Amino acid sequence: FCIKVLHGDSMEVNLLSISIKPPIKIPKNKTVEINFDWNIEYKKLEAKKFNFICNIKAYGEFSFEANIEGEINTEKDYEDIPEFISVSIVENLMKSLSKLVSYTQNFRIEENIFINQPISLAS
Repeated sequence: FCIKVLHGDSMEVNLLSISIKPPIKIPKNKTVEINFDWNIEYKKLEAKKFNFICNIKAYGEFSFEANIEGEINTEKDYEDIPEFISVSIVENLMKSLSKLVSYTQNFRIEENIFINQPISLAS
């Protein structure tokens, strides 16, 4: 996703991996309030490029834990990522994570489904 920041600057945020520990039971056909704690750690790779790890822990009826790894490419060369950008990243992630959490409840892998399956690498 892309985040617009002050003065027309923008940055590209790429998600590299998402790990979700879903709740034991997901409330059906019900609006729930989600309270959560989060933190993001950044590592500057080079000018205008950071890696990040974001940890989110939601509490209450719809509790879950998520760990997200990603990278940020910025137009401006930040020494440290400002707090308002971290908040924007978490807000964007939370828009999608609740849907992903409910999908994990229904996701199943059939035994041996990938064994001896033909793979086509044609372009």
